[in-house]
Amino acid sequence: MKKIAFLLAAASTFTALPLTLSGGAGSTVSAVLLVALSVGLAVAASESLNALAVGAGAMGALFSGVLGVVSPAVGGAALVGLAFAERTTRVRGSSARVVHLGGALLGGAIAGAIAHAYAPAAFVVRAVAVVVSAVVVALPLLVDADDPVAHMLDQSARDVSGEAQASLKEGAELRRSADDVVLTRADAKRVRRTWRSLLRLAEARVRLERAAARTKGGSAGAVVEMVNQRIEDHVRVLTRAYTAVDTAHAAAAGLDDADLRSVEVVGESLEEESRALVEIRS
Repeated sequence: MKKIAFLLAAASTFTALPLTLSGGAGSTVSAVLLVALSVGLAVAASESLNALAVGAGAMGALFSGVLGVVSPAVGGAALVGLAFAERTTRVRGSSARVVHLGGALLGGAIAGAIAHAYAPAAFVVRAVAVVVSAVVVALPLLVDADDPVAHMLDQSARDVSGEAQASLKEGAELRRSADDVVLTRADAKRVRRTWRSLLRLAEARVRLERAAARTKGGSAGAVVEMVNQRIEDHVRVLTRAYTAVDTAHAAAAGLDDADLRSVEVVGESLEEESRALVEIRS
């Protein structure tokens, strides 16, 4: 669903981009529309609503509006490159990060050029051009990026020490492997709240670490221990929940033998039929 949402956002952006650059809807309306579309594209690329994605999307609208008048390809590259800026920071590995950023810039340049070149064309041709632009822009999604929550936990783990560091790293690894676990709607809601609580604890622990560094120790030792324990409890509970869900699904799959029995009955029927035909022939 998230990939489909991005494709729809990209299609909407490059449908309206030639109009916004030409000012056909009025300068003010065009500017507002370009900013809204760019922010929507950045949020869809990030798969989460956060300040970096919104800010990068707004900057993409600015640079696209300035550069797109001179070169639609350069304007498209700036727009898409900044839309993927937040996701680029979550790509693990420098080589993969370069590929991701290069794909965003190249895809944006191609999409910008296509959208501008076919803007005056017939409706069907223009629709095909928009679809091609959206698909080209989505190519960076083929490069794996860290989950936003896992990325934030990893970042927090780098800024703290002791037991909290190990717990936060464990939580990040759990988040990466938990995407494929299917939860009921009620359970998913409770789990999301627990993840948000863990993120707040991680932020608090980072602040405590920085405060301790400024005061060279200070008197917050008891609070640090309490926060460390709460972080460990959250990770342990989340691990237990996901493990229980996986175990329940595995047990259900093991007990569901309806297809096995059906095939077994078919096999027995065919064997009986074969024996009957042999007996009749004899």
